Amino acid sequence: MEELLNKQEYKLAANPKITIGFDNGSVFGSSGVNRYTGSYTIKDGSITFGNMGSTMMMGSEEDMDNETKYLNSLKENMIIKFDNNNNLIIGKYLFIPQAE
Repeated sequence: MEELLNKQEYKLAANPKITIGFDNGSVFGSSGVNRYTGSYTIKDGSITFGNMGSTMMMGSEEDMDNETKYLNSLKENMIIKFDNNNNLIIGKYLFIPQAE
């Protein structure tokens, strides 16, 4: 799984402002308003994020609410898999590959 993720970036299908990317054990992206970075581990089909940090900018109330929900969900251990269209599923989130 990690070989497939390395050097790849995805955007959230339901909200393309939210992105996730992977680079040699590090995770990064946009949480809608702010940028985040941290580490991740994958074991037995689950992903766990750790040592997360983010910028501290303000945005619209709706974007900030979506961002808070997304970042809080990263504190949970979630399933990770690919669907038949090579989209990435992490927990309840469907991510589609970023256009090159």
